[in-house]
Amino acid sequence: MSSPLLYSGSPRFAGFIRRADGLLGLIASLILIVIMLLTCADVIGRYFLNMPIPGAFEITELAMGALIFVSLPLVTLRREHVTVDLLTHIVPKGLRVVQQSLLDLLSIVCVGVIAWRVWLKAVAMTSSGDTTATLEIAVYPLVYYMSIMTFLTAGLIAMLAWHDTFGAKNDKTG
Repeated sequence: MSSPLLYSGSPRFAGFIRRADGLLGLIASLILIVIMLLTCADVIGRYFLNMPIPGAFEITELAMGALIFVSLPLVTLRREHVTVDLLTHIVPKGLRVVQQSLLDLLSIVCVGVIAWRVWLKAVAMTSSGDTTATLEIAVYPLVYYMSIMTFLTAGLIAMLAWHDTFGAKNDKTG
């Protein structure tokens, strides 16, 4: 793991976070290995054997989409999003939990809307039969996957926000 997953309180919550992080990391790693092996095989075939892999570029594009969208919930779990804290120092310490809760709520809504719009795009692609140009691979399963990963990200933001706001207090008493 690139950053520690620090969650105080409930061992069950921390265990869930570690298992989810491990699973998403494994999926991301496998996708990256496939991209790497495909690219190596294509380069060797193209430049040494004069036989490139047909559609390697399309497969790489699809795999990159899968990699990016499995990384979205992974980055969320690890809290590795890029943040700008220009105003944090002027917010009183007592209101920082409220500020963070409002930002979490805004994030949930924004990511949820994006997930919903991607789902609608997948539905449209299903009915229109969109495929890749060379191999004619149906694109809609990847777009559904992208939407599901984005919905998962919104759910993880909500779960982490709930835990940060209410869970840590309850964990200490229970």
